[in-house]
Amino acid sequence: MKKLYPIISILFILVLALSACAPAAPTEAPAAEQPAVDQPAAEEPVAEEPVAEEVVVEEPTGESIILATTTSTADSGLLDYILPDFVAKTGIQVDVIAVGTGQALELGVNGDADVLLVHARASEDAFMEAGDGIRREDVMYNDFVIVGPADDPAGIKGKGKASKALEMLSEAGAAFVSRGDDSGTHKKELSLWKEAGIEPAGDWYVSAGQGMGAVLVMANEQLAYTMSDRATYLAMKLEGNELEIMVEGDALLFNPYGVIAVNPEKNPNIKGDLANTFIDWLVSLETQQLISIFGVDKFGAPLFTPDSIAWREAQGAGEASIEGDFIITGLVKNPMGWAEDEIRAMDTTDAVSTNKDGQEETYTGILITTLLNMAEPKNDATTLVLIADDGYSVEVPLADVLACADCILSFRTNGGFSSVLPGFAKNTNVKGIVEIQVK
Repeated sequence: MKKLYPIISILFILVLALSACAPAAPTEAPAAEQPAVDQPAAEEPVAEEPVAEEVVVEEPTGESIILATTTSTADSGLLDYILPDFVAKTGIQVDVIAVGTGQALELGVNGDADVLLVHARASEDAFMEAGDGIRREDVMYNDFVIVGPADDPAGIKGKGKASKALEMLSEAGAAFVSRGDDSGTHKKELSLWKEAGIEPAGDWYVSAGQGMGAVLVMANEQLAYTMSDRATYLAMKLEGNELEIMVEGDALLFNPYGVIAVNPEKNPNIKGDLANTFIDWLVSLETQQLISIFGVDKFGAPLFTPDSIAWREAQGAGEASIEGDFIITGLVKNPMGWAEDEIRAMDTTDAVSTNKDGQEETYTGILITTLLNMAEPKNDATTLVLIADDGYSVEVPLADVLACADCILSFRTNGGFSSVLPGFAKNTNVKGIVEIQVK
């Protein structure tokens, strides 16, 4: 029996040890519960949520579309800025081919792209009429500028008419680098030479056959002039390009962009559904808002102005049902439209403003405030968009126009109107103005 005592003692010690461990667990559990109070911080499934979203984003695995577009949308940085949003929302990858508008349209004709983002309206309309595209939407606009070396050897700086500036370049034999690539910019440039009555040729005129970024680099190195969309010019300016803006504000320099879904009949591999998904995204309010702030952080102003139907409607400037030779639409209590004879019969006033040749000239017309008062802008309206019959538009602050005692809708000799805003920027003198949108 004595021999059993050591064994019993050992067993007794073990029982004590086990019972000591048993309460220890509950004792620590409350302690462990304290971290459980902090669990939200530790848990941070906030970190897990993005992961869950990424899985959803990647659901359409392997789906992609081919976007043929202009070099300006790529060189300006716009695509790098907005496309990640499309990929995140749809999981569809976008393979970008950045070429001139002419080449982009040709890719569409050949069925080698699903969707196009281009800027040559006449060519876009021809593309649609030929049945090469099945849907076209307005997207945005900016403008072209003629740029050149700071010393301006041809003396064109400040000229209000682009064709006149080109005429002076030709007469001076000043070096000019052309895109020469059938792009939208090249098409616009050729139309301006045609307006000036000049067939550009000679050692001074260089046809580069390159994209906008490359042409700006060439012109900078050769101290030459060129024509660029404003967005790419400003983007290149940040990279050290020293060319300066010589001519801007001419209505003919207006630069609208459109997006087109290529006809799936061109190629069995064309992804019509995905192309329409892309277009729906591009013209949506959310994406238009992204476009509206692109460039503001670097330049203090957007590089492109949104212009989809959804955007215009949201700004109170949707499809106008008002008829007349001149109309006021948007954020107004009374959308108005007048025949030209009705406006000419109103009380007139004179305004003195500087013309395109830098000389003071007297214009006759109707005070814009008279017309605005009839339309009654709403309390939340802040901006006027002056729109010409060729699509050119420019924005001005509503308050500034309302405070202007001699801002008029002037009568043109051959019919129609022009806006004359003394003291405002030159590009606010819009020839052939047909509408004021209030937003």
